[in-house]
Amino acid sequence: MTTQEDADAIVVNIKKNDFSACYKNYYSEDVIKYEPKDSSIGSVRETKGLKAVLQNATDFHAIIEKFISKEISEPLVAGNFFSFRLCQEFELKSIGYVKLNELCAYRIMNGKIVYEEYFY
Repeated sequence: MTTQEDADAIVVNIKKNDFSACYKNYYSEDVIKYEPKDSSIGSVRETKGLKAVLQNATDFHAIIEKFISKEISEPLVAGNFFSFRLCQEFELKSIGYVKLNELCAYRIMNGKIVYEEYFY
C-alpha cells in the first residue's frame, strides 16, 4: 500500500472509533509516540514500543467519562509522512470538560507507523 492508502484507511478507522484496527494493522512493534511536553491531560512525553503505546491508549480511554464529539480532516501526505487534524470533546475523570484540538503526525516505513506525534 502507498502512504496515501494507509493514511486513508487509518482515518476511516478513526472515524468509526476502531482504534484497535489501526494499532493491529498499521503500527510497528518499534513505534515511538510523542505527546506535548505541557500536555493538559497528563500524558507522558515519549512512549516507545507498541505494547507501551497500547497501554497508554487503554489508560487514556479509561478516564473518558463521556464522549461528546469528534471531527477529523482528510489526511495530508508528503512522502512517507502524513498528518490530519483531530478535534474531540470529552468529559474526563478528575479533569472535567476537555476539547482536544490536535494535529496528528505520522511516519510510515515498510507499511507500518514507526513514529507518531501529537500537537495540541
